[in-house]
Amino acid sequence: MPRVNIVIPAYNAEAFIAATVRSALDQTFTDLQVTVIDDGSRDATAANAALDDARVRVISQENRGMSRSRNRGMAEVDSEFVALLDADDLWHPEKLRLQLQALQDRPDHDFCYSAFDVWHGEARPDYFAQPRQGSIDESRSGWIYPVLVLDNYALPSSVIWRRSAWDSMGGFLTDNQQTDDWEYLVRASTQHRFVRLAESFVLYRQHPVSLSRRIPATNTTEMMRADLIRRFGMSSPPGHDVDPVALQRFQHKGWANFADAHCAKGDLALGLKTFAGLLRRGPYRGATLTKMGKSLFRRWVPND
Repeated sequence: MPRVNIVIPAYNAEAFIAATVRSALDQTFTDLQVTVIDDGSRDATAANAALDDARVRVISQENRGMSRSRNRGMAEVDSEFVALLDADDLWHPEKLRLQLQALQDRPDHDFCYSAFDVWHGEARPDYFAQPRQGSIDESRSGWIYPVLVLDNYALPSSVIWRRSAWDSMGGFLTDNQQTDDWEYLVRASTQHRFVRLAESFVLYRQHPVSLSRRIPATNTTEMMRADLIRRFGMSSPPGHDVDPVALQRFQHKGWANFADAHCAKGDLALGLKTFAGLLRRGPYRGATLTKMGKSLFRRWVPND
């Protein structure tokens, strides 16, 4: 049994999956297996993922979505540690070695994550060649619920954790792929300590987004944040407190950005209604009015 199993959910990822799997296999830590869940792809994802390497296992299923694919992958593996990797991201070769070292040094911590670079697919040979030291970011290590409920600093592709923690917690929710991973990690942060590596170990691929893409009618991020606060409170575990001012600032930003998107390019009535709610409730009324004015200007005077 390998010490680490890397679960990669993949859907129509033929253009990226081979490079992603190779970045996992090219780790300096080698006691690993890669489990690719081909989620009903209609292209060559499954064939491209295999790489003719015995350490790669490809499991095909009907399309069920990201969260169910992650749960399926975890159900199929039995290793001391598990890690996630999205089908279009890449890892630095020292990622697993240094994360396992961090968890070995802190046996009372069950999750390790790292910084990451936002990436648009350009060649980055320097990124993979640069050595890493494995330095720890203490400000976002330990009981991190108070910061993680504010913003999802833990990119799924950066996380490795003890299989025992997965077994005790259960899997990802499968309600909304935009927030399922955040919910899982916040839930984990109320029960387990995290350690964060300060250096970047992941290239997080960003894809061009069509301007005509439909803007969601529901602010799922802020609805999830409200649900997390309702479930876990402002201190979880007790003594590790969420900063109420910071929480209010993040909530305002989330709703203001939602309103801005709709006023500028989406459902104008919904955007104005959301702005009106922010003005009615306060605070930050000045900033709200300024943002509303800018978003309406962008709607009526488009620059494209």
